[in-house]
Amino acid sequence: MTDEKPYIQLPIETARLTLDPPSDKDDAAMRAMFSDLETMAYLRPMAKEWQNGWTDQEIVSRRETQCKAIAEKRGSTFYIHDKATHELAGVTGANSINWDDRNAVVGIILWKKYWSGGYGTEALYELMRGLFEDLKMHKVIYDTTERNVGMRRFLEETCGVPLAFVRKEEVWCKATNQWVDLWNYQIFESDWPRISAVLQESMRRGAAKAAASHQA
Repeated sequence: MTDEKPYIQLPIETARLTLDPPSDKDDAAMRAMFSDLETMAYLRPMAKEWQNGWTDQEIVSRRETQCKAIAEKRGSTFYIHDKATHELAGVTGANSINWDDRNAVVGIILWKKYWSGGYGTEALYELMRGLFEDLKMHKVIYDTTERNVGMRRFLEETCGVPLAFVRKEEVWCKATNQWVDLWNYQIFESDWPRISAVLQESMRRGAAKAAASHQA
């Protein structure tokens, strides 16, 4: 019996990025990004610094798990590439998709050089647009850390989403031998028209500012 669930079709192009399916050609760049301590500063439990970063096999296993989740429509993963250079800029997606309750848990990791300039906004806009408009999700969930001020500012100030709750001592960080709290934010389908307009306007202003700087 054919699975009739809708799904987000890749690749997707934004003004400066392409969002692509996972590919083995990015394994080396993904390993370097996940092992870079500056890039993973707010995700230290994931950086595996106690073993000097990720191994090749761990990256392959992660990609294969993501591809399996995509095939089974249990998750989505977008490899983010810079259109100008074709280099890997990061990764985003829904770590899990719950079709019964119509919610998805999402996240994003960008190389540190892409933290500013609105690249994350471009990628997350397309991710959320696909989840709300194509997959008809009711709720999109973000988990982040207290120290990840950039993500919290994006959610609280740009998107206007309040903190839902804090999951105390949720993740063990082997690198620091400390528990890490997760800050939870939730965006509902009723929020999306407003947030979509805000993000589109933010990207429009960013593009205009970039164009003006090039002409100066």
